[in-house]
Amino acid sequence: WAGSGFTRLAMELADLPGHPARRIASAHKRLLEAHLAEAFAAAGVADAASCARQVWILSESAMALMLIHGDRSYCKAAEKAALCVIAGER
Repeated sequence: WAGSGFTRLAMELADLPGHPARRIASAHKRLLEAHLAEAFAAAGVADAASCARQVWILSESAMALMLIHGDRSYCKAAEKAALCVIAGER
């Protein structure tokens, strides 16, 4: 598993904030977060936008740590944390 190409690309180009590829990656990630917020709202999750942002942070962090450590258990830990966020245990 190689992780998200958009995340890997943005990390590789971290010192080039105006690079077009970073703008594309940023737009893509914003779109995915918005879709997650819409799904949460449709499911009746309270404060859907805030929950989506928190779950998105967990997801991206888990992907980065899985790549760094080669350990997929970060995904399961992020899942548990996300369930707490959605349940309102923030």
